[in-house]
Amino acid sequence: MLIGAMLVRNESGRYLEKVLEQMRSVCDKIVVLDDCSTDDTPEICKAYGADVFYSDRSYWGTDELRQRKFLWELATHEAKFGDWILCLDADETFDRLDLIRDYIQQAEAAKCNSLAFTLFDMWSETHYRDDHYWQAHNGVWPFCVKYEDIDCFWKETPLHCGRFPMNAGVRIATCPVRIQHWGWARPEDRQEKYGRYMEADPEGKSGCMGQYQSILDPTPILRRFADV
Repeated sequence: MLIGAMLVRNESGRYLEKVLEQMRSVCDKIVVLDDCSTDDTPEICKAYGADVFYSDRSYWGTDELRQRKFLWELATHEAKFGDWILCLDADETFDRLDLIRDYIQQAEAAKCNSLAFTLFDMWSETHYRDDHYWQAHNGVWPFCVKYEDIDCFWKETPLHCGRFPMNAGVRIATCPVRIQHWGWARPEDRQEKYGRYMEADPEGKSGCMGQYQSILDPTPILRRFADV
């Protein structure tokens, strides 16, 4: 079984429906943790068949680690050992959804317990960013892991803690399906994220101050996604 997991807050009017449509088409079950949304995000998730769980209060931008652990607990509660968990954010989409289950099977055959994808930080509808602090597309990142009987441990930092335990999915298989991260694609979103990071992590202890400061760079290096 493939379980989709997602952490959300106030995603209405952005990319949520497209992400949920993709998850619904590939996952057997969707588990959503809502971080005290004040819009209709939970109702949208339910309309796509997701089981929605609610945070006791909002930890958005202050304690991502707490929420990632909670989401993992919710997803693994639904899973049996040997099931797979696909964790997306509400602004991440695939370009070739039809290949994912095939590559999970190939990972199983190779005795791998994680499936990794290339991530493109989209700076517009057509272009991704490609300069010093924005190089995620030059590596692969685990977005889907096999649930196994392990004592989990996490990167214990309030922000940028990772979406899975550090010891989950350590035998990695790669997948040619690409993920487009749309959270940077609109100027107002970049401004909001910059403000949130500078407030939550003003000394760059959890992340990279240089990257934070580069968010509002007026002349970033951009490349056409269609040319990749």
